[in-house]
Amino acid sequence: MQLRRALFITFFSSNAANAVQFAVVVVLSRLLTPAEVGIYSITAVFVAITIVFRDFGVSTYLQREKDLTPEKTRSALGLLITSSWMLAAFLYFSSDYVAAYYAQPGIGRALRVLTLSFLIVPFASFVSSLLARELQAGKAAIATGLGTIAYAATCITMAYMGFSYMSLAWANVANLAVTLLVYTKFIPAGTSFKPSFKGWRAPAQYGGGAVLGTLVDRLNYAIPDLVIGKISGTTAVGLYSRAGGLVGLFQQVIGPMVNYSAVPFIASNHHKNNPLTPLISKAISYLTCLAWPAYIVIGLFSEPIIKVLYGAQWISAAPIVLLLCIQAAVRTGFSLVQPLLLAIGKPYISAITSGSTAIARLALIFLLGSTDLYDIVVAICIADCLSAFISVWVLVVYADYSLKDLFLAHWGSLKVTVVVLVAGLAMHEMIPASLPSYVTILAVSAVCGTVWLSSIYYFNHAIKDEWGDKIKKIKLT
Repeated sequence: MQLRRALFITFFSSNAANAVQFAVVVVLSRLLTPAEVGIYSITAVFVAITIVFRDFGVSTYLQREKDLTPEKTRSALGLLITSSWMLAAFLYFSSDYVAAYYAQPGIGRALRVLTLSFLIVPFASFVSSLLARELQAGKAAIATGLGTIAYAATCITMAYMGFSYMSLAWANVANLAVTLLVYTKFIPAGTSFKPSFKGWRAPAQYGGGAVLGTLVDRLNYAIPDLVIGKISGTTAVGLYSRAGGLVGLFQQVIGPMVNYSAVPFIASNHHKNNPLTPLISKAISYLTCLAWPAYIVIGLFSEPIIKVLYGAQWISAAPIVLLLCIQAAVRTGFSLVQPLLLAIGKPYISAITSGSTAIARLALIFLLGSTDLYDIVVAICIADCLSAFISVWVLVVYADYSLKDLFLAHWGSLKVTVVVLVAGLAMHEMIPASLPSYVTILAVSAVCGTVWLSSIYYFNHAIKDEWGDKIKKIKLT
């Protein structure tokens, strides 16, 4: 019951935050150029890689450790502070070298501002992990909400005043500062903010594996921005960022709920020796049923969606949206592989899946001779599809999965998606190009949404029972 309540709160709070952030993106698309967005995107990639070492896997350790004593908690905080502040210094003094590599001084300026967040985040991350362990989603939602408001206000105001890409950097600092301020009111009882600089063995031993897996994962996701930025420039990076943001709308909606609860929930069942196959299968079935039809609509109607949301200056991003939808659809079916490995105490193995994908991405970019944005995305899409076989191997070995289990987990969603695809293709052929973009989006959403819902009931997809139970409970109350 507590898990369902936490999932419910996380779903709505994270989506409220996502709605605000998405509104910010829509506004900034009119205030910033693709080149300006590209400068910040490259900066954010380097920060994302550094964040892996800053956290050192401590957040996951605090969530999954079976016997979390006060001594272990203080040691984890000490490790967080030490790693974060050391990396803040590293990032600050290396900023000019990164800027020189891309011949963009703005990257250095943005990096130096973002180092401020490294001074704040260990304390916010510490409290957030303890609240997640206790499934205190309501308190986390308040902190996230107020932090998001601070982010939006800072970002839009500074962009309007002409601070360009720097508005994004300062907005992230404001977000963390406000979030930490709120978290000080929700510190779990008995928690000490006095760090310990001894007894690091337990969190460091686990964190080393978590860092390796997460680092490889972040490098994997960083490859497109870093390669595109070097080969095609910041404008191409900005276009890729907007295309990726459009495709990532589903992940923004459902991802926080999954990420918040996946590791502690799977870990709890693992500690109780409960079979993991039914849990993973149900989650995969739900995720793919929600995600795959959404990717169909986004991929087929990317141009009108981009025109309405971002404006005409971003229409060049449309050709790569369909490729990114295919890539995202494949990854959705295996999105629980890394949380599974972290939850069962196999963090080093998680590096295998991301590492294989990163190697495949770089190899195909080189072998296909990719020289522009579209070619690079084609190579990445093919690499991710091929790397799915590694994820299948992980599920078979570490979750007692069979190929039949994997097929059944996807089969129901596949039937629903095929019907939505047929409806989407028919709409794509029937709707005239002269129709206003917003009318196209409304018509497609209504038709494909109705087809999706009807298909769920027709094929008796498992997700139907989930919301059916919720409706019954509402009626009873």
